[in-house]
Amino acid sequence: MTPKRIASTVLLLFVVASVVYIVVGESQQEAKTNGKDDQAPPVQAVSDTTDAGPAAGAEAGHKLIAYYFHRTKRCRTCLTIQRYAEEALKEAFPEALNTGELEWRTVNVEEPAHEHFVIDYQLTTSELVLVDTENGQQTEWRNLKRIWELVRDELEFKTYVEAEAMVYLEQDS
Repeated sequence: MTPKRIASTVLLLFVVASVVYIVVGESQQEAKTNGKDDQAPPVQAVSDTTDAGPAAGAEAGHKLIAYYFHRTKRCRTCLTIQRYAEEALKEAFPEALNTGELEWRTVNVEEPAHEHFVIDYQLTTSELVLVDTENGQQTEWRNLKRIWELVRDELEFKTYVEAEAMVYLEQDS
């Protein structure tokens, strides 16, 4: 075998191994984030939130918390995701935000007090997680993974976020 043929074979094997690694990783992550979490972490107060919503009646009844988790350093896409998600919820559900039925929270997971969220919600990057609560206890959560594939289409992104939030907000109606 010539050096050129050996290099080509090694490169081809590397590409195949990389694709297999990505596919397996994605399928494992998808399996972890589909639907209810059997051992739901408790809903905890977050001190560095922007617009944490009204405090009165915050623990009573049904509430949906929309967490945008991020790291200290953020790229343009991460900032766009935060902006689109916040706008989608504020535009679609202003009354729910005003009454406290819906809360918007941004959380820097690199701060020591918030590192637990990485494990609680299996976070891998900047992510939007909807947490459904009843009387202050988490009942269900969903990581909206599609935000990364939809970020280049603002309308589709916002429609996706609104539809996912509506599923939880309609449960109380």
